[in-house]
This record gives sequence, C-alpha cells and structure tokens, in this order.
Amino acid sequence: MNTERTMTMIEPTVTMLPREKASLYGVGALTDRELLALLIGSGSKQRSVFQIAESVIQQYQFLPSLQQASVADLSQHSGIGPARALLIAASIELGRRCTHQLGQRFGTINSVTEAAHFLMDYFAGVTQEEFVAIYLDAKNAVIAQDVLFKGTLTASIAHPREVFAGALSYAAASVLVAHNHPSGDPDPSEQDRLLTERLVSAGQVIGIAVIDHLIIGREEFVSIRSETPW
Repeated sequence: MNTERTMTMIEPTVTMLPREKASLYGVGALTDRELLALLIGSGSKQRSVFQIAESVIQQYQFLPSLQQASVADLSQHSGIGPARALLIAASIELGRRCTHQLGQRFGTINSVTEAAHFLMDYFAGVTQEEFVAIYLDAKNAVIAQDVLFKGTLTASIAHPREVFAGALSYAAASVLVAHNHPSGDPDPSEQDRLLTERLVSAGQVIGIAVIDHLIIGREEFVSIRSETPW
C-alpha cells in the first residue's frame, strides 16, 4: 500500500532560538541581534542573551562602528566576559578581511556596467530584496561592500543616514548603491526613485558622490542615473 508523504515548510517564529533558526534557514536569516546573541552564547543572572546583544547594538547603532570596538570595549558590557569578547572581535575581524579581499578582487570600478555584472553574480539565488552599498576611494577602487538592509525596500526603511555613516566610517570618496528585485524585473518603483533623490541630495550636502543606484534583475539591470541624470 502506498502512503503519500507531504513535506511541511516550517516558518520562522519569534520564539525560535538563533541556533535553531540558523540551522533551518542559514545564518543569513538571523537579525543583527540574533547573530550577536549566537556569538555571546548565553545570558547572565541579570540579563538574557538577547538583552546583552541589544545593549551592544544600541551602543554602536550602526554595525560598521562595531569594527572599532576592542576586546576591552566589548568586555565592558555586563554579561560579556573576555573569552566571548575575543570571539566577537575575531568574528568582526574575519568579516573585515572578507570585505577587504572582496575589494582587492574587484579592484577598480571602471564602468557602471562592470559593477552591474559583478552585482548580478552577487545577487544570483538571493530570494529577498537586499540593499547594498559599494564604497569607493578617490580613484574608484573598491574599499568595501556592505549589505545595509534586507526585506522589502521602502524610502522610510532605507535611510541616507545608514548609507553615509558607512561612507564616513570607511573614509570613502563616493558610493554606488544597488538592490535586487527577486521577481527578475529591474524596472524601478516610485520608492526606488524617491530613495535615490534623497541619497543624491544628502551626498551633495556631505560631499560624498552617489555614482548610481542600480536595480538588479534576472540577467539585466537598470541604472537610475541613466534614466534621471544628476
């Protein structure tokens, strides 16, 4: 007798622990707080591991700023001992080296098309929207690439503050921003255009040029700057 078996997709829940969630969906599915909680490991008598992680995030506000934290700085947080602080610092350093090697591999951005093809490879297989910033020096050499947002992109979520905080942190001369449309259709939405206008205006005030905002689809892309020059 044949029995029909069905597979049930388990959806993430707010009560799911970071280790369990990461095992099911990959570490990319974790929030910043959950990633940090996973590294911290456990809470203290006074605070849960999530409260400890949240206190670190609240102090540094923007993740690239956490790169400046020393082991001693991290150890100042109640619930984080020297061993855990060292583990967090080592993880940050590993991420920094990955970013540095990415810049070395990519080298210099000579054209928007070149950047778009690189980003199409990067976004291949990504099933949710991601907003990335590529930071460049005065000679258009890549300094770093950061994923700033994940999920449905809106002008209220993707704020210029985060984009330019990274640019200032890296001492970048310019920035190229991009995000993917998992549907495969790269046509910009009104939200995409509004966000671009805000970024360009903020960049002009700060003195950091926004080279372009690329929308990456399936094997094609749209340059918002080519549609609306600035």
